[in-house]
Amino acid sequence: MAKKKAKRSADPKPAARKRHRRTDEELISDLKKKIRDLRVRQEARKLKESPAIKSALTAVKWLDKALDAAAHDGDAHLRHALADARKPLEAHLTKTGVRLPKARMPRGRRPRETAS
Repeated sequence: MAKKKAKRSADPKPAARKRHRRTDEELISDLKKKIRDLRVRQEARKLKESPAIKSALTAVKWLDKALDAAAHDGDAHLRHALADARKPLEAHLTKTGVRLPKARMPRGRRPRETAS
C-alpha cells in the first residue's frame, strides 16, 4: 500500500526573519564568561574538599533535616531555635563562596515564650 503524500498549501511560507549571526567579539565574550563561571565552580569545589567546610556543610544539612522534622511534628519553638542555629553557619559559608541547599525556614511570628 502506497503512502499518501501530504498536501502542500498553495500559500508560500511567510517571510522568515533573517538569522542573526554572532560576531567574533560576541563569541569571544561568551566564551570568556563561561571560563569565569568554570573558575568559580573550581574554587567552590576546592573549598568543599576542606574538612572544616565539609563538616560545616554537613551540619547545615542536618539542621535542615531537623527543621523538616520539627515542622512535621508541629514544634514551632524547636523550629525557630534550629533556624537561629543555621543562620550564622549559612552566613559564613556563603561569604566563603560555598553554595548551600535552600532551607525551608519557618515563616510568620515566633511563638510566645511560656513561663514554666
